[in-house]
Amino acid sequence: MITIIFKYNNEEFKVNATEGETLLECALKNNVPLIGGCGGSGICGSCNVEIDPEYINKIPEPDVNEQDVIEYLPMYKPTTRLACQIKITNDMDGMIVNINN
Repeated sequence: MITIIFKYNNEEFKVNATEGETLLECALKNNVPLIGGCGGSGICGSCNVEIDPEYINKIPEPDVNEQDVIEYLPMYKPTTRLACQIKITNDMDGMIVNINN
C-alpha cells in the first residue's frame, strides 16, 4: 500500500494510492479538493502542487511541456509540479503534497 498525504487549507488528507495512477487521479478518487481543469492533459496548470523536498528527487524531472506550464505560475518554486503529470511509484510512500489551488 502506498500512502500519499495531501494538505490543503490546514486540512490533511491521508489516502491510499495505486502505483501507476497520477497524483491527480489519486486525489480525485479520494475526494481530495484538487482541481484538474484540463482533465489531466497538463496544459492548464490548475492541479499545481508543491512536493515535499524530501521526495522531489524520487519523481522524474518535468518534461518540456510541463516545465513551460509550471514556470509561469505565480507561486512557482523548484518543487512545483502538476499533479496530473506525476505517476505514483512505491518510492512515494508517505509523500506530502501541498495543494496550491
